[in-house]
Formats: sequence, structure tokens, C-alpha cells
Amino acid sequence: MAMEGGSPVLPCAELSPKVHAIVEAAWQEAGQQAQSQLDPKHQADLKADRELGAEYAAMVEKEEKVSTNQAYIDRLQRIGGEIARIANSNQVSVSWGDPRLNPFAYEFKVLEGKEVNAFSLPGGYLYFYEGLMAYAESDDELAGVVAHEISHSSFRHLATLSKEQSKFDTMSIPMILAALILKGDAGMGVLVLRDLVGLSSKSGWSVKAELAADYGAFQYMRMSPYNPVGMLTFMERLAKDQRALEAIDWGIYRTHPPSRDRADRLTKYLKEAKIPILRSEVSSSFRAQVRPAEPGFEIVFGGRRIHLFGGAQANARAVEALKRLNTFFDAVPDLYEVQAGPDGVVLGRRKALFVVTQEDAEALGLMQEDATEEAVRSIKRSLYMLAYRIWDIR
Repeated sequence: MAMEGGSPVLPCAELSPKVHAIVEAAWQEAGQQAQSQLDPKHQADLKADRELGAEYAAMVEKEEKVSTNQAYIDRLQRIGGEIARIANSNQVSVSWGDPRLNPFAYEFKVLEGKEVNAFSLPGGYLYFYEGLMAYAESDDELAGVVAHEISHSSFRHLATLSKEQSKFDTMSIPMILAALILKGDAGMGVLVLRDLVGLSSKSGWSVKAELAADYGAFQYMRMSPYNPVGMLTFMERLAKDQRALEAIDWGIYRTHPPSRDRADRLTKYLKEAKIPILRSEVSSSFRAQVRPAEPGFEIVFGGRRIHLFGGAQANARAVEALKRLNTFFDAVPDLYEVQAGPDGVVLGRRKALFVVTQEDAEALGLMQEDATEEAVRSIKRSLYMLAYRIWDIR
């Protein structure tokens, strides 16, 4: 058992199904023991959350169909179990919500549907649509979403809101839960969401809850095996794709989109913790890749070619160039920092990224000088695409 940040981290992905089941049962029992050690008032609060969550979980599973995609289920259970163990055994800073350590026997389920959506109910009932499972490009990105939803439950955000309910319409709590359960494109769902958005904009509770869940998720992620940068790339991709891909059903993210303020705060947390923001390590959308291409191997970014490598050493040269390019892209450089050097050298911040050889030029059907200039233009185009996709507060 490894220890990170004072929290036990188990290598669940490496365990056999039988051993994994035993470990999960042990941790669930430990969570129940933790609850039994709480004072009666605290136990009653958690019991109330669990009962309310169970009631609405039944409604969810009557309204929606639970997925049978075993790969999604296994992935969610593995990542969810790791983050839940951390949340149940580590008290973190809570900017809005119940600051006590609130352990729950978390349940993670995948729902059928293409919506890029996830939500949590009181007491640790968490749901993730198949669309979101497919959208997450790495375990780091999915872990960030899981940690965010766990934070909502762990910080007892709905209970916190109920204490402040005198500030709101008396129907606000049922509206919030109904908005989570009803599909956004259904008639009643649209009405509920419309009223809820108006309510939240007046009260500010949703902003406070989202910011608190973001910070809670960041703290949990730091104690986990996962890279917190995945939270940032997921948020940035959502913002970009919501602008560009109208065909996707964004679920609750349509009315509660990732904001620049949330991304700025998350970037600030990463920098204060001295965590390098290496987007290429957690998201394929921010990563150049090598693939075969006649008559050699090419490096692509965002599906578009950066350069074609020819000759007997094409693959090895492309792989070596890939490392330098991804390091260069992770630094989010300016366009002017890409230049053509002498003898086919392509420079990034005055350092060689790769060399355009005569064999490359022949494979492209160009003169070496022209092939070098084309590579420089392609890198600049990729940097422009990168700048469009990210929020950078350098």
C-alpha cells in the first residue's frame, strides 16, 4: 500500500477482480466504522443525506437507464473508489459547504446516453453518462470530474443550501434535484432548468458550490495517483467544444458552462503547488502524435500534419522530434518563437526541434528550403489552434 499526502492509495487497476472486491468491501466497512465514530448529530446529518439521496437515486434510475458497458463501469469504479477513499479519510479546506469530514459509502453508476454530463446526489450517489465517459481523454481527466462530484457530496452542498433556504423560493431544493434528473431537452426539464438558472444567478449559490467543488477536487487529486492538470484540460476542452460542436448534447454543462474564472483559479492552484502544466501528458487533444504515412512517418497535431519524415530512420526521427515538440507546445510559446534555421533546422525558442532532411523534402515533393518553411508554418498553425483551445494566464 502506497501513501500519498497521508492517504492510502491502492493500485486497484493491478488487482484481480476477487481481490479488488475484497479491498472495496474492506474500505466500505472502514467508512461505516468512521461514521459510527461520529457524534450523534453528525451521524444524523449524514443519515439524512443518505436517505434523501436514495430517494432521488430511485427516481434517476426510473427515469434513466443504467449502462451495461462493462469497460466504462470498471473504469469508473476503479477511479471512483480511489478518490472516495481519499475523500473519506482526509479533511480538506472547504470554501463553501460543511467543513466537517463527511464519510459516505459512495456509489458510482454509468447511465446510458450521449450527454457529456455527470451529477451527484446527497449521500454519495454519483452518476456519469456514457457520453462523458467517452469524452474524457485520460484517467486524469475523468478523475478530475469524479473528484469534483465527490466534493459536492462530501461538502454537503445541498444541505448547506437548505440552511440558507430562507433566501430562496421554498421550491428551490426540489427544483435543483429535478434539474439534475430531467433531461435538458425535455419540455419540463427546460422549464426547470430555466427557472433554476435564474434562481442561481440571483443567489450566487451555484457559483460558490462550483468553485468549492473545484478546489476540493484539486485537493483530492493532489493526494491521488492522478494529475490535477486533467481538471484544467477537461474544462478547456469543454469550453472550446461547446462553442464549436453544437451537435453534442452538453447536458447540465449547457447551463453551467466552465468559466474563465474557474480555469484561472485552477491554473493558480497548479502554479502555487508547483505542478507543471503539461497538457500533453493528460489529453490527446493537446498532444502531437506520430503515425505512419506513405512514404514514412508524420507528426500531427489536431489531426493536421506538422511534418512528414522520410528515409530509413523516419520513425526514430519522428519519435525524437515528438518529444521536443510536445515539450515546446506545453510551454505555450508565441508564434514568433518558431523559426527556420540553416540547413533545414526548425527552431523553437532558439533550440532545434527537428531537422528537415533531403529525404523528407523528397517525400514531400519539395525543395529542402521550402519543406523547412512549410514545417515552420505548420507548427505556427498548430500553436494558433492550441491558443484557441486553452485559457492561459501567464
